[in-house]
Amino acid sequence: MNRAEEDYIKTIYELTVEKKQALIKSNDIAERFGFTDQSVNEMIKKLEKKHLVSFVPYKGISLTKKGKDVAIRMVRAHRIWEVFLTEKLGFSWENVHEDAEMLEHATSPEVLEKLYHFLGEPTYCQHGNPIPDFAGKMEEAISFSLDKAEVGQTFELLRVIDHKDLLVYLNAQGIKLHHRFNIIEKDPFSGLMKLVCEGNEKTMTMKTARMLFGKIMH
Repeated sequence: MNRAEEDYIKTIYELTVEKKQALIKSNDIAERFGFTDQSVNEMIKKLEKKHLVSFVPYKGISLTKKGKDVAIRMVRAHRIWEVFLTEKLGFSWENVHEDAEMLEHATSPEVLEKLYHFLGEPTYCQHGNPIPDFAGKMEEAISFSLDKAEVGQTFELLRVIDHKDLLVYLNAQGIKLHHRFNIIEKDPFSGLMKLVCEGNEKTMTMKTARMLFGKIMH
């Protein structure tokens, strides 16, 4: 299995967890990657031939037992390495993904377990994504996105999509996990939101807000 195929497997798994549903639409995968529907459909056909996914016409895509086992192993390794690289080596959260991608493929189960215990058995990575155990059990992924917050509500940021352009944008805006946003305006026509974060007023697109997850404080 090549890296592109493994990335698809991981993404399908992450989407099933985030959306709390067994079947994932191909356009959800395309949106996450920024790929065309055609390229996603071609990859799904390849993965289906390798018995890693099942495709149900007009309903969606799910991982087979074989595909889920691969996904859990890789997601676990990736997120544990992200914690190590950020906490122990000082990597920023937007620059940790590529190195974690390489390391996850080259890590033995023994090394990964020792690393996991060395880090204090973390339950979340630096982007707020839960870390599965060897059996695939993990804390619930926060799935309530900022774009669903209403004017007047206060939203606490707990998880972000691990997408470099998004993380660079959040850094530039001074936005971090556990920051709180007061929603002051939403304009569905322009697709913009106005909010106050840590005392500073900001304007954000709904597209960006859909990649930020958390909970309503009040």
